[in-house]
Amino acid sequence: MSRHEASAPPPELKRVLGLWDIVFFTVVAVTGLRWISRGARAGAPSVLLWVLAWLAFFVPLAVAVSVLAKKYPEQGGIYAWVHRAFGPFASALCGWCLWVNNLFYFPSLLLFAAANAAAMFGDLAPGLGDNRLFSTIFVLGFLWFTVSISIQGFEAGRWLQNVGVVGTWVPVALLIVGAAVVAGTLGSQTSLAPSAMVPRVDAFGTISLWSGFCFAFAGFEIGAFASQEIHNPERTLPRGIAISGLIVTLIYIAGTIAVLIIVPSDVLAERSGIADAVDVAATRMGLPAVGPLTAFLLAASGIAGCASWMAGSARVAYAAAREGQWPAPLGALHPRYRTPHVALIAQGVIATLIFLSSLFLTIGGGTTTVQESYDILVNLTIVVYFVPYVYLFVGLMRLLRGPELTLGLRLAAGAGLAATVISMILVFVPPSGTANVLNYEVNLIWQTAAVVAGGIGLYYFGRSRARPRAAP
Repeated sequence: MSRHEASAPPPELKRVLGLWDIVFFTVVAVTGLRWISRGARAGAPSVLLWVLAWLAFFVPLAVAVSVLAKKYPEQGGIYAWVHRAFGPFASALCGWCLWVNNLFYFPSLLLFAAANAAAMFGDLAPGLGDNRLFSTIFVLGFLWFTVSISIQGFEAGRWLQNVGVVGTWVPVALLIVGAAVVAGTLGSQTSLAPSAMVPRVDAFGTISLWSGFCFAFAGFEIGAFASQEIHNPERTLPRGIAISGLIVTLIYIAGTIAVLIIVPSDVLAERSGIADAVDVAATRMGLPAVGPLTAFLLAASGIAGCASWMAGSARVAYAAAREGQWPAPLGALHPRYRTPHVALIAQGVIATLIFLSSLFLTIGGGTTTVQESYDILVNLTIVVYFVPYVYLFVGLMRLLRGPELTLGLRLAAGAGLAATVISMILVFVPPSGTANVLNYEVNLIWQTAAVVAGGIGLYYFGRSRARPRAAP
């Protein structure tokens, strides 16, 4: 039996999460309304791409997480499962990627929130969302706000998750109502005929967006990071994944169709596209205040999503530190709140440095715009995050034996693995409109390599410290 299998669950953690806590927590953490406007850039084919991403990636992911969470309800989720399947090196690298990808994700999500906060002011502050000073102040301010509230624990942050749920549902509802008004008065601004959903013009550019569609479904394992803080995790986690998965899928597909009805895909602003679409429909209905309200809710949803992942990813660092593979201070718990406060503060510091370097350091001359910084951060998040999914889908087939590993589970693992690898390759295709392709590619390649090298180096550093010294 390995050290991981023999270790007892840490008794200090409190079980405070029930089924609907997990559902709301997962919906807020996984649903990225920004993926609706990003996906809608593909036009009508985006509907087909959503369906393919759901079939090829989400369904296998939901199956894998549900099966493994029921069989091994351990703190750390994927990290713990990979440790069982492949040993300490793989789990160390997996846990490192799970943790580090969020350090790119936090500032990118807050850049989305910043663009929508700026959209609240409309013509009163044109170009505010692309202003580097405003974006920097907004991102860093709310980044450290989420660190602070996460240190206080899940109970303290429940109100923010509830705000995030409202900030997710209301904009989608407004989109659908607005789309119905536009369709009934002006007609759809995009053809949604079945033949139009097959990409024909710039087919490669359209298909290259698919990695974002798959990534939009990533994260349903977040509840498993905190298994020891959930009541009856073997039953609660699979049910929570099924319910939240249905909600997230409906949001993405219905929201994308609504955006395409209201606004032609070639005029969408990616970071504020939903607020812009609602504003168009609301103005036509004589309700101009609805657009700024939607922008506010989208900003709140982004902040809440950041807080969810800030808290969830810290549990990965906590679990790795408890195993002795990462620096011991990351496994410390706050004396009052019983949360991994050192890991949370470390996340805030590193995410701050990553954000500032992505915005102010440029390769190949020129100045990195806020949108280009956003693209780099988003795609670094995708490629680093998907490394653990490779381990997850292969590990599913290693951890199940005999009749447990049914044909359906084999097919799910194979489909999920293929979707993951294809998505990682497509990330390296520069987004349409990238002015400095060299800056994009070099940043993506060297930072990905640096992340992997950092994880490997940390593992061997930990081994060297743990190795007993010979007697003199």
